[in-house]
Amino acid sequence: MALLEVDGVGLEFGGIRALDDLEFTVEAGEICALIGPNGAGKTTLFNCVSRVYTPQRGSIRFDGRELLTLPPHRVARAGVGRTFQNLALFPALTVLQNVMVGAYSRGRGGAWSDALRLPGVARRERRLAREGSELLERLSLDHLGDQPASDLPYGTLKRIEIARALASQPRLLLLDEPAAGLTHSEVEELGGTIRQIRDDFELTVLLVEHHMPLVMSISDRVVVLDLGRKLAEGTADAVSQDPQVIAAYLGAEL
Repeated sequence: MALLEVDGVGLEFGGIRALDDLEFTVEAGEICALIGPNGAGKTTLFNCVSRVYTPQRGSIRFDGRELLTLPPHRVARAGVGRTFQNLALFPALTVLQNVMVGAYSRGRGGAWSDALRLPGVARRERRLAREGSELLERLSLDHLGDQPASDLPYGTLKRIEIARALASQPRLLLLDEPAAGLTHSEVEELGGTIRQIRDDFELTVLLVEHHMPLVMSISDRVVVLDLGRKLAEGTADAVSQDPQVIAAYLGAEL
């Protein structure tokens, strides 16, 4: 059953067509990779799903619910979490505090209650800290909880950002180039982490990635974009042998 349905989505910036009647689905429980050359529209699509952008036409449905009618903060509450190409952690906060930030999208607190530190706020903080610590333990990061994020290596920060996204308790996790800047061994570890969190948290994962060995090793299905259009779709093996995909990546003529 499709958890995410992208149906005829079109988005232009001035005279530039970033997404051109894009259509594909992501089935519940799968790891689906979204690949393509730079400028193909991959991150643009992520920004539409998470409501950073509003396309001029089309529909994006999550579990049958239209996402394009929701404000961005309600998308996270609906069950969509994401990471970013560039790290968006808070360097001055500890690792645990960064993870706790991801959980606030689930909260019902208000500015007044937070400012006055009412009893319910303290209870919520303790609960979020406990949940954040449990997440860090499950990702083998619990020994870093009290350390400032600014003191840690890049590969570790990538895993912390995934932990923060998981803190919102998503059903769909959008991972935007999680392997960028990682060493070979870190990429191998990342592949195992993505599979682990998909299974342990019963997630669906939509992955934007340029690292083809990672895509080939963990993806149940691959969707290829070029110039905002869907170029191909299928298993990693089938897509990697598609002449149109080869031409788009290598610039060869068909």
